[in-house]
Formats: sequence, structure tokens, C-alpha cells
Amino acid sequence: MIMHIVGNRPQFIKLAPVSKELQRRGYRQVVIHTGQHYDENMSEVFFEELGILKPDQNLGIGSGTHAQMTGRAMIEIEKALEDHRPDCAILYGDTDSTLAGAIATVKMNVPIVHIEAGIRTGKLKNPEEANRIVTDHLSDMLFCSDAASVRNLRAEGIADHVYQVGDVMYDTFLQYRKSEGGTVLKKHGLKQDGYALMTWHRQENTHSRERMRQIIGFLKKTRRQIVCPMHPGTRAKLVEYDLMEELEELPDVLILPPVGYADMMELMVNAHIILTDSGGVSKESYFAGVKCILMVDLNLWPDLMKANWITKLDFDSEASIRDALLRMEEKRDGETAVLPDIYGRGDASERIADILERAYQL
Repeated sequence: MIMHIVGNRPQFIKLAPVSKELQRRGYRQVVIHTGQHYDENMSEVFFEELGILKPDQNLGIGSGTHAQMTGRAMIEIEKALEDHRPDCAILYGDTDSTLAGAIATVKMNVPIVHIEAGIRTGKLKNPEEANRIVTDHLSDMLFCSDAASVRNLRAEGIADHVYQVGDVMYDTFLQYRKSEGGTVLKKHGLKQDGYALMTWHRQENTHSRERMRQIIGFLKKTRRQIVCPMHPGTRAKLVEYDLMEELEELPDVLILPPVGYADMMELMVNAHIILTDSGGVSKESYFAGVKCILMVDLNLWPDLMKANWITKLDFDSEASIRDALLRMEEKRDGETAVLPDIYGRGDASERIADILERAYQL
């Protein structure tokens, strides 16, 4: 039996094709949702739209400091491992849920499978970087999305049971791209290529009033409509810093509640450009054929950075701000064909299932 441990939106997207492929092959699975994303529009709606197995348990971890969330999740994951006794546990990405799952699972002598292993930014002060490193070094089997991730692991002495299989998020994107399930453009009167899509949630951009004011100041300088599905945590910080009203008064900024996967895909593929501090969304921009401005100083996807698909925006640099404003006005010319097969061909979940079958005789 296979246990999946997930907690937030990107992990639900990664879980979807893997769980479906394992289900197709008839394997027993249990899904443990830590509850890191507990807002309905960031949790339940994804399970419904993506057709994912409903969580067998929701641990209800909720929000808190990194230590609080990780500690509570470890305690509850350990209980779930004792109850279910899986043959292996699959962890996804780099969240606090991932770290908690890795530590709790290794203590229970359950093999760990890490999907999206090997990503590095070289910045240990980035919370997710520590999560990635610890999880990779505790894992028994590591599935990488691209060649750069394989090289990163080898540089750290991890060479056994490392597989470059492609990106499971690309699997999901291809499966749902033509579903036409989104209704958000029609609902809000949005036109293709007529707006910039913005997502905003990282602690680097919400940890202080000054940083949030810098971001609002940047939005005031743009000449393009901004559509921003607002993360609940970001909204709470804006309210705390007494900035929500200032943002809402900007005439060209449309703030939406969190949206499901179908609506998010519709927003992405029809945007002129994407402005984000999300690692997942910045990579998905490539799948969508829409270039991206990354609002955080991280080099998560080196191939996309080298190709000028993703450019970084430094809010402390006037030159960087000017460049970003110019880029937002450039003609949309997205074309994924110029960078073939960086993240596989949309069959990562099948390749993962094949390897798991051989390894654990499931």
C-alpha cells in the first residue's frame, strides 16, 4: 500500500497524475492531507476538479510558524503511519508538510519516495531550500523533473536510485489544458492577452509592511490590468498592515478569491504575462506559453532563466523595476517549442509507477 502525504495546492496538482496512474494499475493507496492549505478554494476544489482520491485523513494542521506547522504535522503523520503501515510514502515538493513527512517517515523505517527531488537555489535562508535538502538526503528513491536536478543531487553525493522522469505537473497540465472547465474569464469580462496574472504569497514578499508597500507601488506604475487571485495569508497580512484598502482602490487591479485548477489554467494560458513569487506558477508559465516575471530572488528553474523565459524582479532596484515594467508592455510571444523536453513529455507519472512497481513489487 502506498501513502501520499500532501498539504498545499502545488502538491495536489503533483499528486493527481501519480495517484490516477497507480489507481489504474489497481494499487491500494491512502492520501494524508496535512491541512497546510485549509481554505476550501485552495484545497477541496482541487481534489474535485482534478479527480484526486479524497483524503483518507485531514490532519488539520492549519497555519502557524514553520516550527509549529512542522512539529504538529510530524506528530499526526506518525500516527497515520502507525495506522496504515504503508509499503512506502510518497512526498511531493518542498513544503513544511514535506519536511515533516520525511522526518516522521524515516523514523518509522518506511521507505521514502520524493517527487520533484533535486531542486536547489543555493540559498539556505530560503525555508523551502532546507526542506528540499533534508528530504532528499532522507529519501530512498528520488524522482527528478529535469537534468539540472539530477546534477544537483550528484554534487551532494546522491547518485543511487535517482531518476529523471519529467515533471508530473506537466502531466496534469496536458490532461486538463483542453478541458475548457474554466469560467473565470467570462465571469469577470477578461479578454485574452488583455491582463497580467499575478500571484503573491511568499514570506519574502509578505513579511513586512515595507515590502508589501513596494509591491503595491510597483502595481501603481503598471499600465496593464492586473488580475490577482489572492492567497488568504497575503490578504491577512495586507489587512494587518492596513494596506488592503490602498490595493483595492487601484482601478486596474482585480482581486479575486483563490481559484480552482481549471480557472487558474484559464487565467494562465490567456494572460499577457505572469507576475508571481510562486515556484510552481513560474514553471507552469512555461507550460502555458506565457512568459513570467518572478518576484523573488531565487533560481529555481535555471533552464528557463537562461532562456529568458523567467526574469527576476528586485523591488529594491530601480533598474530592475524599470526592466519589469518594460517587459510587461512587450508583445506576447510565448512559444514553448524553443525549449523542448526540459520537463519530459507528459508521461512522468507512468514512468514513476513503472519504477515503483519494480522497486517495491507493489
